[in-house]
Amino acid sequence: MDEKLAFQMRHISKYLGRLKEVAKTPREEYLRDSILQSASERYLQLCIESCINVGNRLISMLQVDQQFEAPKTFADVFRELEKQKITQGLEPAMTEMTKFRNRLVHVYWDISPEVVYDIIHNYLKDVDLFLKQVALYINKNNL
Repeated sequence: MDEKLAFQMRHISKYLGRLKEVAKTPREEYLRDSILQSASERYLQLCIESCINVGNRLISMLQVDQQFEAPKTFADVFRELEKQKITQGLEPAMTEMTKFRNRLVHVYWDISPEVVYDIIHNYLKDVDLFLKQVALYINKNNL
């Protein structure tokens, strides 16, 4: 496997693991713990950014053999992955994750702990599926 892809995929797994540990925390306890909230936001940001990095790396590898325009936005990365049949059905969810990443980075003062808690409990499955679909593609294509 490509070393850069492997590195980023290991990080996705690490951040997912940490977020899944946070998910074991009862809601009320989570909402009282500002340190846990901050750590969760950072792990979520890093997890999403690692997904973007994986997508960008795969796209750049494909561009060696194919002529197509590079993604202009992070959301475009996930659109292109769908177009190239690397992922299936994940573009809407991953685009929403990208939008949330942008909020974490650029509008961090307006992040609701309840929303982060909800993402941790209901949307990490999309990142899990992203990781599985990408791994399948990489294995199938000997990348």
